[in-house]
Amino acid sequence: MFALGLLTCAVLTAFSAHAKVVKDFNGCREFFYKNTEPRGMDQTAKKICQVYGQSYYYATLYSTYHKIPLYSAYVFDPYVFDPKCENARGRSESWHVEPQISDYPQRNMVRETKRDLRSLGLDEGRIKRSQAMSSDYTGTDYDRGHLNPNSFNCGDGRNATFTLTNAAPMNPCFNRINWFKWERYLRNILYMLYYSKDGRSATAYIVTGTVPNATLRIPQKKVSGEPGRVTVPSHVWTAVCYKHLTDNSKTFSFGYIAENRPGESDIDPISDSHLILVPDLNVQLSRLYSELSGTPQRVSIFADDCWGW
Repeated sequence: MFALGLLTCAVLTAFSAHAKVVKDFNGCREFFYKNTEPRGMDQTAKKICQVYGQSYYYATLYSTYHKIPLYSAYVFDPYVFDPKCENARGRSESWHVEPQISDYPQRNMVRETKRDLRSLGLDEGRIKRSQAMSSDYTGTDYDRGHLNPNSFNCGDGRNATFTLTNAAPMNPCFNRINWFKWERYLRNILYMLYYSKDGRSATAYIVTGTVPNATLRIPQKKVSGEPGRVTVPSHVWTAVCYKHLTDNSKTFSFGYIAENRPGESDIDPISDSHLILVPDLNVQLSRLYSELSGTPQRVSIFADDCWGW
């Protein structure tokens, strides 16, 4: 279809972010192709419409058992290549947690520092029972790897990605080299299609997710008095639905899945040999989730696979 390559990613950090925990995704279904969320994953996980200010920017399914997001669903923002957006890139070490996941009434994300939590009357122990904190990553040699990357967003949308409900433990070599290459190339391809080929007459729906490892958790006993709180993903995956607004013959989808480990940085990011059809990605995820849960699972990322056959 077009030459697309593999493995990449992005290392991301935090600003001030807000979120809204919801019973369903009705308030932010615009981030799902055909307004339909993925099926076949843990439906007891928390559904979050990620909010910054007064706007929704993406949607996340967050597992309080594994303390990582199972996926974040978002729409590619071609404005990321505007010079104002490019020049506004920054990096912050301020991370946030979501009080609503821990059954607090606060609608907004809050900084995870002890001082900020105390100022709002939030108990750190109660927060930690249902979600990860940066202290879980300290001394573990794992990155806080984002699912919805800041490089796919601008302005407040970028700020909204800086939350631990959008991050999972990633091997640093995988995160900073392999996944970064994939992410950067995907961004360039979508921009080229959107602006050069289709005249802004398309929407790119993206879902990036994790497969929890059945046995690997952080932090380790040697670095923490509270070991094994956060599950490390065995795999990280992305599914893309490029939906043309007027000509369905130009609509297509593809997927990519990689093990969360180093050692594949020599893969050519311009080669499409590692891309797979969305139905094939569904099959792989169904198998991996079935092995994880011990019961048959049937994963479906996009309605009608977004013309994936």
